Amino acid sequence: MIRPKKLLVEGDTDKRVVPFLMEANGVVWEAADQPVVYIEPYGGINDLLKPGVIESELKASGLEALGVMVDANGNAHNQWKRIRTRCHDQFDLLPQDIPAGGLDISHSDGPRFGVWIMPNNQFSGMLEDFLIQLIPDDSQRLYELAQNCVSEAAHHAAPFKKVHKKKAEIHTWLAWQDEPGPQLHEAVHHRVLDPEKPESQSFVNWFRSLFDV
Repeated sequence: MIRPKKLLVEGDTDKRVVPFLMEANGVVWEAADQPVVYIEPYGGINDLLKPGVIESELKASGLEALGVMVDANGNAHNQWKRIRTRCHDQFDLLPQDIPAGGLDISHSDGPRFGVWIMPNNQFSGMLEDFLIQLIPDDSQRLYELAQNCVSEAAHHAAPFKKVHKKKAEIHTWLAWQDEPGPQLHEAVHHRVLDPEKPESQSFVNWFRSLFDV
């Protein structure tokens, strides 16, 4: 099946969050029972960035725009270098550093290509760091309490990895909502997280520009 607009993501959580985020910002996601952008999850960043994956996607028949969304994890610059290595043969003018507003570039003979490195193309982190920015202002004190609880749990040998501390924090905060413990996409859909906060707009603008939606 030809999919003219496609976003490659690390996993199912990303696949579920993005449509609700974009719908809340004015994008009609489903048209004639087809998503406006097809989102394909991989089994993590290493599978997505394996040699040949992005290169093959860029050559797909009928492709108009391809986006890649990954977590910075420890270093956004290193992730960008990995992606840039995969694409430099197709795009001569890829910058040395990913723009703060995400990459959105046109191919002279083919599709548009875009990259977003969560949370903001600059800092270390992941999807959860981006979503934490969408916690409503009137719930900031509760989130601070969740942070303190997670730090205390770590002090008592809670076995979560240090790199996943923000995940633990946001899910602790979500556990105190009504209803308790929504999944991340549900929190966006039901506006437990505020998808229209100014902090979301850089990503929203990148997505809308890349995919012309």
